[in-house]
Amino acid sequence: MTAQPSADLTPAHVPSRAGIRDRARVLVLQQPILQVLVLVVIVAWLLATVPGIANLRSATALLVIASLLAFAAMGQTLVVILGGLDLAIPGYVIFGAFVAANLAGGQGLSVPLAFLVTIAVCGGLGAAVGFLCHRLRVEPLMMTLGMGAVVTGGTLFLTNGNYASAPPDSLRVLAGVTSTTFGLPIPPVILIVAVASILLWLGLNRTRAGRNLYATGINARAAKLTRINTTAVWTVVFAASGALAGIAGMFIASFSSGWAQSIGEPYLFSGLAAVLVGGTTFGSIRGSFTRTLLGALILTGLSTIIVSNGLAESQSRIIYGIIILMVVALYGRERHVRDRF
Repeated sequence: MTAQPSADLTPAHVPSRAGIRDRARVLVLQQPILQVLVLVVIVAWLLATVPGIANLRSATALLVIASLLAFAAMGQTLVVILGGLDLAIPGYVIFGAFVAANLAGGQGLSVPLAFLVTIAVCGGLGAAVGFLCHRLRVEPLMMTLGMGAVVTGGTLFLTNGNYASAPPDSLRVLAGVTSTTFGLPIPPVILIVAVASILLWLGLNRTRAGRNLYATGINARAAKLTRINTTAVWTVVFAASGALAGIAGMFIASFSSGWAQSIGEPYLFSGLAAVLVGGTTFGSIRGSFTRTLLGALILTGLSTIIVSNGLAESQSRIIYGIIILMVVALYGRERHVRDRF
C-alpha cells in the first residue's frame, strides 16, 4: 500500500514565497511597522554616535522639538487625508508667533485671548480657503499658496519691524525644556501633543465626522451621493489646519523666546515630510496623526544626527528629499481605494 502524503505538506497548505511577500507588504502598508523599526534604528544610532544624548535634558529637548513639528503638521495631516495640500502653513505659524510675542508679550494681551485671536483669524482664513476651493473647484495648492503669502505679508505689516518682543512667561513655560507638568519633569507641550494625538485618533476612527473625512478623501463624488456634506468637510478641515498651525506658531515662538520673519518656513517642508514619512498619503484610509507623530520623531532624530556630523542645511534637505522619495515609492505603488471596486 502506497503511503499518502501528509495533508500539511500539500502545495495548497504550503504558503508560497510570493504569498508571504504580499502579506508582509500589506502588513507594512496597513500598520506603521516600518516607521517604528526606523525610529528604533535612529535612536540606537543617536545613542551610539552622539555623546551626551543619553540624559534627561537632551531627551526632553528632542521630544519638545518633535512635538512642535508634529503640532505644526497636525492640520496638514487632515488636509492630506482629504486629498489636498496646505501651503499656507508658514503664514499661519508666523501669525501665531506674532500674536504670542507682540500681542501677548509686547501689548499685554491675556494668554487665553491670544489663543482665541489666533484660532479665530487662522481658522477663519483656513475655512474660507477650504470653502472656496471646494465650491469653485480650485486646486488647494494654488489657493493656499496665495493665502500663505497674504497672511505672511499682513503679519509683517502689523509688526511694523518689531521683532524684539518675546512671549510672556505664562506662554514660555508651556514649551520650555526645563518646564514641569504637575511636578513631573515633562514640558506641557509634550503632554498637549500626546492628548491631541489620542483625541484626533478617536475623532478619526470612532466618530461620524472622521468617517466622513475619509470618505470624502477617497472619493468626493461618491461621498456626496451618500449625503455627506463635502463642502462642510473641506471647510472644517482647512479651518482646523489653519487654527492648529497658528497655535503651533505660538508654541514655537514660546520655545524660541521670540520670533523672526522666517520662523514659519521650515515647518512647511518638514511638516509635510513628517506626514509622508509617517505613511499618510493623499486620500488615504490609513492616514492618521499617530503616523505623523512617528514621522516627526524620525525626522527630529535624523536632523540631530545630521547636525552632530556637521552637515549643512542644504545637505539635510537632500537627505529629507531622498527619504520622501523612498516612502512615496513604497506607498505610492498601492492602488487608490476608489480603483479597487
